[in-house]
Amino acid sequence: MEVVSEIIQRVSEDNHSHPSKLSKVILVKLSNMLAELVSDCTDIIGAMVSSSDGHALAENIPQEMDKNRFAAMSCALLALSDNLIKEAHQGTPRNVLIESGQGNIFVMHAGSDLLLTVFTKMNSNLGMSLAHAKKVADEIESLNIGKG
Repeated sequence: MEVVSEIIQRVSEDNHSHPSKLSKVILVKLSNMLAELVSDCTDIIGAMVSSSDGHALAENIPQEMDKNRFAAMSCALLALSDNLIKEAHQGTPRNVLIESGQGNIFVMHAGSDLLLTVFTKMNSNLGMSLAHAKKVADEIESLNIGKG
């Protein structure tokens, strides 16, 4: 576990030195989509979009959350899940869901090079939260954004 923590630390520190290659217009669209997601579904407390290489692109998350660390961890988690599903010959993962006593986190592909991470409240309606998140992931995918 210590090795994984070190890798995540390095990637999240590296995020500070890699400005996004996306246009300001696209970044504003992503930010608006996330703001709408959080306001439309009261169970969702935060969401972020990151690149498949672990760089934070847009976020609407509580201030105490480190967007760079969450981008790196989300990327690692989804990549590991992709490999697990591939090795099990189970197709492509739709999302990764982590349930805890304090809330839930799910990570999903939002196109081939982006991912969406969503944070929910404790005792949230997972079906409703996932439906809202999937809708936004599909909208992000439809923007046809290349690697960030």
